[in-house]
Amino acid sequence: MSAGEETMELNMMLNGLELWKASGGFTNEPHVHDDWYQVTLPVRGQCHLVQEQHAYPLKAGLGIIAHPRMEHFFEIGSDSAVIVIKFRNPPVGGLEDSGRQGAQTEFRTTQTFDPVEISRLFRGWNAILLDDAPEPLQIQETELAVETYLGRMLTGQPNGSNRNLTLATAGTGAARSVGAGLVCGELQNLYQRTSSNGCGAFIDPHLRRVLEYIHSDYTSPMDIESMASVAHQSRYHFMRSFKALTGSTPYQYVLNLRVEEATRRLRHTTDSVTTISFGLGFSNVSQFYRAFQRVTGVTPMEYRNQM
Repeated sequence: MSAGEETMELNMMLNGLELWKASGGFTNEPHVHDDWYQVTLPVRGQCHLVQEQHAYPLKAGLGIIAHPRMEHFFEIGSDSAVIVIKFRNPPVGGLEDSGRQGAQTEFRTTQTFDPVEISRLFRGWNAILLDDAPEPLQIQETELAVETYLGRMLTGQPNGSNRNLTLATAGTGAARSVGAGLVCGELQNLYQRTSSNGCGAFIDPHLRRVLEYIHSDYTSPMDIESMASVAHQSRYHFMRSFKALTGSTPYQYVLNLRVEEATRRLRHTTDSVTTISFGLGFSNVSQFYRAFQRVTGVTPMEYRNQM
C-alpha cells in the first residue's frame, strides 16, 4: 500500500495474515493483490472506497471485501479510521478448518460488523504481537483468534458465538483473570483430577493426553498443531474444547504452569530470578517479570521477600 497524506499507523504480519490500521487523511493508489483477500473495516468516520471502478461510501460498521485480483483503493478524512485485514486462506466458518486452502471462496462484497468489538480486539492483538518477544504459541493463538473473527463475520454468524476464542488473546486482562485463580497448586490439582479415575474418567482421553504432554514439557516451546494432533481435533475445535476443560487457552495454561513453578522455586531455592526465568522457558527476564506480575500481582522479588 502506498500512502498519500499519511502512512499506515500500525501493521502486524502473521502467517498468511496481515493487519493494518490507518487514520487521519490516509489514501492509497489503485492496486491488486494476486493471492490475498482484503477486508476494509471503517471504525470511525467515513471511508471512500473504489473497487473494480465501483464507488462504495462506507461508514463505521459497514465493511467491504476485495477478492484476489480485484483492483481497489480507498481514502479517509482526517477524522476517520479504518482497520484492514488481509488473508490468503479463507477461514470458512471460523471454528473448523476449511480444508479448501488454495481454492478461492466467494464472499458477499459488503459486510456488517461491530466497530467497537473489532477496535477492542485489534488493540489486544496489537498488544500481543508488538511485545518485545511474543512466544510462538502466543502468536499462533492470535492467528486463530483473527481467523475465527473473520470466519464468523464473513459467514454472518453472531459475534457472541466466537467470544471465547477471540477474547482468548485479547490482552493481558484475560491472562490475569485466569492466572489469579490458578496459582499455588490449582493447575496441578486440575491435572491430577483429570488423570485420576474420579471425575477425570469423563474427560476425553485425547485431551487428557494433551494435559500430560503439557505438564511433562511445559518449559519447552509448544505449538497448537502438535497439541491439536494429540487431541485428534482441528485447531479450532481443540482451542474450544481445551478452554472448556481448563478455563484458559493453551498459552495461558502453559504460562500459568511456569509461574506456578516459579513461585515454588522462589520459595524453596536460592536460584536467581534470571536463572529461574530461563530455566522455565521464558525468552528474557523482562518477559518473566511481566508474566509473573500479571498472574500474582507482585514481582518475583516482592514475592520472594514476602516468604
